[in-house]
Amino acid sequence: METKKSLKICCAVTAILLLLLVITLLILYFTVLKPKKPVVVATPLGLDHIFFSLRPNVSLTLSIRMNISIKNPNYAGFKYNNSSASIFYGGDFVGETPIEAGIIQARSIKNISTVVNIIANKVIGNPKFFPDVFKGSLKMNSEMGMEGKVILLGIFKLHAKTHSTCDITIFVWQGNSTENCNSKIEL
Repeated sequence: METKKSLKICCAVTAILLLLLVITLLILYFTVLKPKKPVVVATPLGLDHIFFSLRPNVSLTLSIRMNISIKNPNYAGFKYNNSSASIFYGGDFVGETPIEAGIIQARSIKNISTVVNIIANKVIGNPKFFPDVFKGSLKMNSEMGMEGKVILLGIFKLHAKTHSTCDITIFVWQGNSTENCNSKIEL
């Protein structure tokens, strides 16, 4: 009888401890470990390259140096695959930049320097271009998607996708720009 009673007590204590562990893990997940949106800031640094050609067709291409700053506020790192950011003007695709695979450590900021190749013919050919230049600002949009794995405590690896959109205003006469970026993450 004593062994049955001690076995029941042992099982009850084990069940209570497991229940407490599950509750603690759930509280941790919904408070501290809950995935938060990354903060993305895209900053144009200047003109890198300009190419003009009259043959076989009139063509103008320019490259803009950019710094993309990604702040990871999470307690988990993010290992991402090769991806790219696309640039749009007036709803038309006008450029793209590659983003090489890498890791953003937990609770850190990663700066990615890159060059955006803009197809200036598409920008100039857009009906909004000249009115925007006379107003003094060009409004562009960028979209960037990254896929990879969230690495939690160096043990758990979950598939994740993050998508960022930025509204970029380039002030033509001042030579500077502003951006407003929004991001979301899917696990």
